[in-house]
Amino acid sequence: MTQPRGPRALTQLFAFIFVSCSAAALDGLRAAPLSDGLRITAATNVTLRQTPAAGAPAVGQLPLGTEVTNVGPPGMDKTWIRVKAADGREGWLLSSLTRPIDPNWRWTTFDQIVVDRLARKGDGFPAAVELVSFIDRVSKEYTNPDGRAQIAWYRLRAVSAALAAIPFNHGRREPYATWLGGQASVATYDEPGGRWILSDKAIWDLHARSAKAPVADEIAWLAVTNGLGGECEGLLTCYLDWRNQLEGEYLRRHSEGRHAGEAVATIKRVVDRLTAPAKPGSAFDFDAKRDCRELGIKHDALANAVQSTRAPEKDAALASLAALKRVCQ
Repeated sequence: MTQPRGPRALTQLFAFIFVSCSAAALDGLRAAPLSDGLRITAATNVTLRQTPAAGAPAVGQLPLGTEVTNVGPPGMDKTWIRVKAADGREGWLLSSLTRPIDPNWRWTTFDQIVVDRLARKGDGFPAAVELVSFIDRVSKEYTNPDGRAQIAWYRLRAVSAALAAIPFNHGRREPYATWLGGQASVATYDEPGGRWILSDKAIWDLHARSAKAPVADEIAWLAVTNGLGGECEGLLTCYLDWRNQLEGEYLRRHSEGRHAGEAVATIKRVVDRLTAPAKPGSAFDFDAKRDCRELGIKHDALANAVQSTRAPEKDAALASLAALKRVCQ
């Protein structure tokens, strides 16, 4: 066969080799789908059984996020899979309680599991704590700033769910007391409400560390939905101050954020409630001589926050705030 000669012929030959190799590589990728060998439990306290049946004897319990290897025989319907855990135990799991995990893109599977678990309603304290433990184990694998910010946000939400599951006045009892001791940096006790909540400082500290991350908006909104400890005991200026510390602070940091409209609507609703009586003092503890200076400060801070947005109810909220301030004129 005549060999190609000259620069143009060599260029054509190299192009042919490149295209042929690329096509072969793509064909290889198409022929080799993601292996189903490595899986991870996506539910809490999953039972490993001796045989593929719901009533079969248990080999053990696998916590959320336990990685296992599929060693079952091929050709089954995959309702059940035979797996081997890292500690050598083997048994059968319901396939629906696991997810395949790509060794090269593990974070995607972790995110899916966490989002699914956070969306659940009614899980008790053990399940919530298991989710926190799972997040703690995998957090170190998030190597970029945006990923670290997101997994830290997930953790605060998981801790919040666990705190909400602690029964009234049980914080000094086990298993709650020991677990709470490990969350001292992010949890605080709201004595008037008789509940444990996230520390406002912990949320805003995470926001400061993650200000440039896409999830910063949601971290700020978590501070709003988490709320504040204590109670206002009918003091009008206190209710206004709470809105300033919550929705107002969110708007100052994210005036065009995803929750700006909701924040403005809440401010309007609460302020309308404060101004509903003919005389605020008839429904709330309000003394013009004592409270007007503080009311003016909180009003101006909150009005400036609302003014910075383009939320649909912006003008209505500003009008409500102006009406409230008139009680001091």
